[in-house]
Parts: sequence; structure tokens; C-alpha cells
Amino acid sequence: MTFIKATKQLGLSSDSPLTIGGLELSRPETAHAFFEGHPDAIFFFTLEGEIVHFNQNLPKIIGYPADALYQSFHTFTDPDELPEIERQFKRAVAGETVHYQARALHRLGYPLTLALTNMPIYQDGEIVGVYGIARDVTEDIQMKEHIEEIRFQLELTEQIPEIVLFHYDPETQSVERSSSLGTFLGIPPHLLSELSREQLLARIHPDDVVSFHREILRIVVGDISHYECEIRILNASSEYQLLLMKAARRKDPGSSARISVVLYDLTEVRKARHELESERQQAKEIYEALDAAISQLDLTTGEILFHSPGFKNIFETLPDDMLIGGDFLSERIDPRDLARVAAFAESLRDGKGGTITYRLRFPDGRIKWVEDKQIPVLDAEGTLLYTNSIMHDVTLREEYAQRLHHLAMHDPLTGIPNRTHATETLEKWIAEKRRFSVVTVAFNRITEINDAFGHDTGDEWIRQTSLLLERIRREDVFLAQLGGDEYVMFVPTKSTVDIRHCAELLVSLGEQPIPIDSYSLFARVSVGVSSHPENGSEPALLMKHAYTALRRSKREDKSSYHLYASNLDIDLYRRYQLEQDLHYAIEREQLFLEFQPKVDGFTGTIIGSEALIRWQHPEWGRIPPNDFIPLAEESALHLSIGDWVVDTACKTLASWQAAGVRTVPVSVNVSPKRFLQPDFDCFVSQTLKKHGLEPNQLELEITEATLVSEDPHVSQMLERLSALGVRIALDDFGKGYSSMAYLQRFPIDVVKIDRQFATHIATDRKANAIVKSILYMAREFDLMVVAEGIETYDQLAAFCRLNCPGIQGFLFSRPVAPNVFCQFLAREVLHPIEACSLAADQVPSFSIAARITLQSLNERPVEIGSSDIKIHQTSTTKLFFSTEALLPIEAGSFEVVVPTKQDDIRCSVRVTSKDGDLYEASYMSEYDADRLMRHFQRLPYE
Repeated sequence: MTFIKATKQLGLSSDSPLTIGGLELSRPETAHAFFEGHPDAIFFFTLEGEIVHFNQNLPKIIGYPADALYQSFHTFTDPDELPEIERQFKRAVAGETVHYQARALHRLGYPLTLALTNMPIYQDGEIVGVYGIARDVTEDIQMKEHIEEIRFQLELTEQIPEIVLFHYDPETQSVERSSSLGTFLGIPPHLLSELSREQLLARIHPDDVVSFHREILRIVVGDISHYECEIRILNASSEYQLLLMKAARRKDPGSSARISVVLYDLTEVRKARHELESERQQAKEIYEALDAAISQLDLTTGEILFHSPGFKNIFETLPDDMLIGGDFLSERIDPRDLARVAAFAESLRDGKGGTITYRLRFPDGRIKWVEDKQIPVLDAEGTLLYTNSIMHDVTLREEYAQRLHHLAMHDPLTGIPNRTHATETLEKWIAEKRRFSVVTVAFNRITEINDAFGHDTGDEWIRQTSLLLERIRREDVFLAQLGGDEYVMFVPTKSTVDIRHCAELLVSLGEQPIPIDSYSLFARVSVGVSSHPENGSEPALLMKHAYTALRRSKREDKSSYHLYASNLDIDLYRRYQLEQDLHYAIEREQLFLEFQPKVDGFTGTIIGSEALIRWQHPEWGRIPPNDFIPLAEESALHLSIGDWVVDTACKTLASWQAAGVRTVPVSVNVSPKRFLQPDFDCFVSQTLKKHGLEPNQLELEITEATLVSEDPHVSQMLERLSALGVRIALDDFGKGYSSMAYLQRFPIDVVKIDRQFATHIATDRKANAIVKSILYMAREFDLMVVAEGIETYDQLAAFCRLNCPGIQGFLFSRPVAPNVFCQFLAREVLHPIEACSLAADQVPSFSIAARITLQSLNERPVEIGSSDIKIHQTSTTKLFFSTEALLPIEAGSFEVVVPTKQDDIRCSVRVTSKDGDLYEASYMSEYDADRLMRHFQRLPYE
């Protein structure tokens, strides 16, 4: 294409000139001569890289005819250079002027180095093409590289003084020597020119001279063109030095042949060879002594390409054809590991190395653990050639690890799984979606046995109880030890009947003696049960629920079991909070005393009183003593609370005296543990003095259990208290271990007949006879007698007929506040009022089942389970219901859920009071009250 046509093809219009490097081509016909006469190759590109015009120099440089160049520059570009050339071209298209070098290919195939310049061509401010200039700099580059090579060789020769160079002319038999030859031979420079051929040969070791002379002659006659060998020559120190000799015959045009000889010092090479040989020998010794199995394996064929002696030591036998693929490995690898080994082999084929541990099984039943590290070797294309393997026998390590795992997962005393093992098994069973129950079992005697007989006997107790459970355990039941004589069992179940049968079987273990050394001991077996998935799907939650049920069983005085129910959560939460808050009950003034009168059964005259502790909890309302006294006994709180009761009772008695009324002795219940404290008598004495009371105005009540242990400290403390003048009363007499010897051996002043006799005194002839004997004995010992629990006229009449002097019970009065009791003292006489129990027709005959959930306590959110309730009555503001769970009064908000045939009715309430088992609650929403009342109204018609 002509220059003018090319410029028109590139232009966007025929009116505007093209601009190259800031110069306008306003008259292309004039510029044509400039481009054609340019000494370099000139060419024009479209934006797509197509050549549309070039001058005559481009075909001359690259050897292609002109008609072959009207296409892309890819035609004559070295393929390896294309990415860089395209990058530079794009820069020019983007508006830059770029200078760079690139290789091109001449039409005859040899490479050219071109110095290139690319410039954008503009028209009306837009880029319409690319202008290129190329200059052949191949010869310049080659000349530069040749000069650099010569310079490098000179520098190399100067830097390596070990090189010795000389030339030998066969025709003249002359030697052209370098100065380095004289230095090596120890000949001064002025004598080096006189060195003859014979003198040079004489320097060669006799064993090397013959072969050297023979090969040099072969070069001289032209049989060979070059020769290389190791040779020993006497050096300047008169020692034979090992050298590498390279000789070559060179014939320059117009001259005779000349032999050039170069000698290299091999001293370091020899040393390196010696060290290498030594290292090879050491490696061989180590290699042969290693227990590890080293091998190369072709995974495609299964062929062993190479193996060390240790390889056979591991496998013990190898196939004759050295192919370990197929049946050979599959028969030896433990079936449990085959899938993992196959997956590992696939990763090796993908070029991923790694380490795997697996088991080899031998015909005699032996198991051998091996650790196999495989390193894949790939070719240039990434294809697996073979793998290098380092294999170790790790049987001892794995067996040791298994023993450690067994020790970590089993109790060392019993050998059965421990808590950690139980947790892992529980997680596994839950993941497998099994239906099962978690059964916790406690034999409840380990602490007692350790204290009474020692820890060796305690250990034997644990072993025997675990064996007892092992004997009755089904094969599909998991058994583990939780600690001490407490265990857990995971029992697969299909129904509640199954687990109840299992729990009853465990409870029956309490009926059979357990032989321990020379003893036969019985246990009170407690069982707690939670079920999966009904009671949760989390291991910790299931264990917690089972243990919650177990704690409920432990509170009973006999062997028993409990299935988990959500109301246990409320009871447990309540017990936990009471235990925490009891520590602060005194300082927060939540504890107070009520007083129940003791009267003369014939006249009603008040003859004494009993101080009874009460706890008004801000959230749970009034707490019965039976709930918090055991909590105090479990800690040291019983000491401080007991002393508070004594001090408060004396303070109240002093206030009555100050009021001017006739006072009577006040009795206080004292914890058995308080009598073991050596300072108790001092505390009582100081308290009496502080409040200005006579000792006989204070009566301390103890239980028969305090005396059963016959601890000498208890006996001594009772004697010291009696010596102070304080009265001692024996409470609940006849309930348990009653013995006349107690009345003889201890300073007892008052006997209180247990309330169980009052219940049956009017109808039971045996109860009547026992009470009669107690009263007779008391008169003989000059003891005061008080009958507890008198609630009816018939009971009072029966005790009066037996001449019982003291009466205490609801018939005369319930426990009352101190100010009310002070009014009683002012009157001096109380009249009997028979207690009214709820008549049969007063018991709610109508009720519906529902659930109640505690949602907040003192405005704090609470997340615990729900409890069953029975709703008996509702109004527009109040809800009346009963439940076995104990609920906080006024402090909590609840959600009540009433199931219906349609949607469940949910309402929010606050419990306001409790009368017996009946709770009263207020609705927190009129809408909730209206919905529930409408539901009640529809019930008779559904």
C-alpha cells in the first residue's frame, strides 16, 4: 500500500492532518520522500497491529518480500518475545512513546536484535495508529557480548592462580611457557626459557610419564585432537602434586600445528573426593544400620525400584517379582486402614506428599504399626515418576499411646471408664441419634466408710460397688465412674417402662449386703434419670438433669429413684439461691423468731415457750426451717445462726421482763455440732449476763441423735451448761434410738414426747402404753414432760388422762410473733381452740392441667425449666392453682401455658400469696385474664 493511501486509511477524515511526535503531516506527498529515505526501517500500524505501510529498509533487515509483510508484526517476531512486544504496543496505543529491544526472526531462521521505537499517531486529538522505527543492532550486541566474554576469561585467568598454561610446537620441539609454569615448578623467570622438553618430562611421575608421552604423540600425529587425564608433577616443594591435564591440538591457517596444555590443581579435588568417599562410607554404614525402611516405589506398577534392609525387616517377606501392589498390600494392611491408605495414595498421584500411620496384619495375628512418609518425585510436566518412602516401625509408640489413652479414659481403681470417657461416649451416642437414658447411681457411703474404717476399706467399697453394677449391666449398657461411689450408665430404651424397670433394679441393690473385708455393709442407693432426646440433646445438659434427679433421690432416707422433671430445675435453682443468700440473712435482718407456748394441759396456764427460727426471703417468701436448717448444717453457718437464735431469744425474754409481764423459760433448739465447740458454755453465760437473765430462764433442746455418738465432748459440755443452771431438754423423745440410759447418764431436765405419739394416742393402744411408760419414768427421775403436736381435744384428753403435765401444739396456739406472745403472757392463760382442717367439700373438685415457667426474679431474667400445675379457679384479676414446686412470692414473674384443642393460651402472672398448697397469682394483663376466663366458661360444654 502506498504511503498516501496508508495515511488516508489511518485517518478518521480527509480534512484533518495526522500528527506524529508533535509534527503534522499536512502534505503527505512531501513527507513520503522523508520516510522512504530514512536510514532505519519505518512502518505504520493500525490500532489492531496490522502493518499498512513500511519503507524499503524493513524487507532488507528481516529478509521477507514486501508483499509478505502486509499483516501483523507476529510474522517476523520471535514467539518468546510476543508478550513483551504486545505490552509495549499497547502502551503506544494508550498514548506513550516507548523505546525497547526485541528479538526478530530473519526469513532464513537466525535471530536478529532490533532497537524499536513506537509512537502514537493522532488526528483531531484521537489516536488512529502507531508509528514504528526499527534498527538492526545484532552485530553491535554480538560484539559487545564477545568483548565481555574476553574480559571475563582474562579476569578468570587472573583470579585462578592454580591454572598453569604452556604451548608445545612439535616441529621446533620448543615450549612456550607462561609465568605461572615457573611459579608452579619453582624455576626463576630468567631460567624458565632454558627449560627443555626433557627437563619438563622428567618432572612427571614415572607411573604417569609413559601414558602422557603416548597420548601427546597421538595428538602430534593427528590421531586425536584433544586429551584429558590426571597426572602427578613435581612442584616447587619437590612433592608430586596431582593435576588435571587438558591438552588440545590447534592448527592456525598459515602456521604449523601447536599443542596447548593446561594444568589444574586437583589438591582440593582429591581432598573433596576423600571426604566424599568417607561420607559415602558413613552413609552406607548408617543406611545399613537404620531400622527405618527406605525405598522407592512406582505407584503405577507397584514395583519396588529400590529398598534398604529395613524395608524387609518391616514387611518380613517380599514378593519375588518385587511388586507390592494389588493383593500383597491389601492382604497385609489392616482392613480398618485400607480406605485411608487408598486416599493417601491418590494424593501422592496428585503430587502431594505427606505422612500416614497404619497397621500391618500378619498371618499369625500380630499387628505392626508403621509410620510412612512419602515424597512424590515428578517430571518436568508434573507427571509422577516414583515416590521416595521413609518408613518406621512405631508399634511400641502406638501401644504406649494406647495404654496412655486407656489410663486417661479409665479409673485406675476399678478399671471401668471414667468421666472423660463417659463424656466422649455421650457425645457419640447423641450424634448417632440413639434413644437412651442417662442413669446416675450413688451408693452414698464412701465418706462415712473412709472416716470410720480408713481409705483402704473405702477403696474396696468402690471396687465392690463397681463390680456389683458390672454384674447386672446388660451388654449394650455403658457404665462409667463419676467419682467415689457414684456412677453413670447409658441405657438404650424404647419406653419409660424400660427405664423404670432399670431404676427399680438398681434401687433393689440397697437390699443386699456388700461384703467388705470382714464386714457386710448395706447401701442407700440413690438413682437419678434423664432421657435423650426428651430432656435435652447436649451432653452437659443431660448429665446435669440426671444429677438433678439424683440429688432429689439423695434427700430421701431410703433407697429411691427419680426421673428428671422440669420442676426439679426450679427446686434446684431455689435451693442454690437459698444456700447463697443464707450467708447474708443475719446481716440483712431477714431472720426472725416466733414463739409457741407450752401450757398446763389442765388449766391452760403458760408454763414455757419454744423459740422457732423463721426466714423471710425477699424473693421466695417465708422459708420453712426444714428447708434452710439442713443448708446451714452443710456449712459453718449453723454455728453463727444458732448463736444468733440464743442471743435473740434472750434479748426478747429481757424485753418481756421490761414490759412487766410474768415470764416463763424459753427453749432454743441447738445444733448437735454446737455442743462440740469448747466455748459454747462461755457464750451462753456471757449472753445471759448481757441481757440480765437468770440461767434457769433458758432451756436448750437437744435431739437423741446428739447423744447416740456418746462423744465425751458432748457429755462434758452438757455437764458444764447444767452447772451454769441452764435447763436441758431432750427433744423428739421416743422417735429414734430412745434409751433410758440417756436420762441416767446425762443432765436432762425436760423430756419432750415426739409428735408421732400425739397422732395415734387416742386410737392406738401401743402408743398409749409407750407414753404411759415415758411419763412414769419421768416422774421417777423428777423430769418435766411436754407432749408435742397436740391439735385436737381428743389428743388433749388422752394426755390429761395420763397426767402429762405439759402440752404444746396448735390446739392452744400456733407460733406467734414476740409482741403477740407478750400479750399471751399478760393473760397468763390460753384456751384450747381445735385446729380446723380443710373439709372434703372444700378441696377444689375442678382443675385443669397447665405449665408454669419462672421468667424473671427481681427484674433479672431467669432461664430454667417449667413445672406442672393444676388451675382450680380464675377471675378477672386472680388465678388460683396448686403445684408441688415451691415458688417465690411477689419477687418473680411467670408465664402460664394452658393447652387447648386449638392454640395454647399463654398468660403472664405474678404470685402474690400461698395458703397451704394453693397459690394465688395476679394477672399482669387484662387480656390474658379475659382469654383464660372464656376458656373456663366453655369447658363444661366441650
